[in-house]
Amino acid sequence: MVYYFILFGLFAARKVIDQVRSRRNFDALLQRRLLPDEDRAFAWLLATHLAFFILTPLEIIFLRREFLPVLGIPMIVLLLLAAGLRYWSRSVLGTYWTSMVAVPEDMQPVVRGPYRLIRHPNYLAISLELLAMDLIYTAYLTALVVGVLNTWAIVLRIRSEEHVLFQIPAYRQAMRGKARLIPGVY
Repeated sequence: MVYYFILFGLFAARKVIDQVRSRRNFDALLQRRLLPDEDRAFAWLLATHLAFFILTPLEIIFLRREFLPVLGIPMIVLLLLAAGLRYWSRSVLGTYWTSMVAVPEDMQPVVRGPYRLIRHPNYLAISLELLAMDLIYTAYLTALVVGVLNTWAIVLRIRSEEHVLFQIPAYRQAMRGKARLIPGVY
């Protein structure tokens, strides 16, 4: 259990670092003319992550969850793959990546890396990371609660984001026909 909580702490630290980077990128984007947005998802995303960071350790400790290698090992692999996808997605977006909706009027669509295949690989990565982190140590009740919250938050966020992004003709052209999260599933 100690190793899991070390991993959990590293995951939390990475989330904090991500938010610092997001704020820096957002502040830089504010220097440009941004398209107006109505993002109703940020509070839900925050609630999802708070639920994850509170419920996961509570379930593992108080319900005495165990590490089951048959589930835990594949979930560690899934976590690593999802983290790789998240890193790749954010690296390709560069300073466009923020945890808030911020779309400059003159934005050029990113169509390389995982964005060649799907429109929102970062949201897929986040979803897989949360699921894997819970199931590594069999916190399946939290995985269910966080999964529902995350699904709702991601649906709201994608709707808000695409409402703004599709105002840019180059984005509409570049992303027409691409799946949102899973290649081949529109």
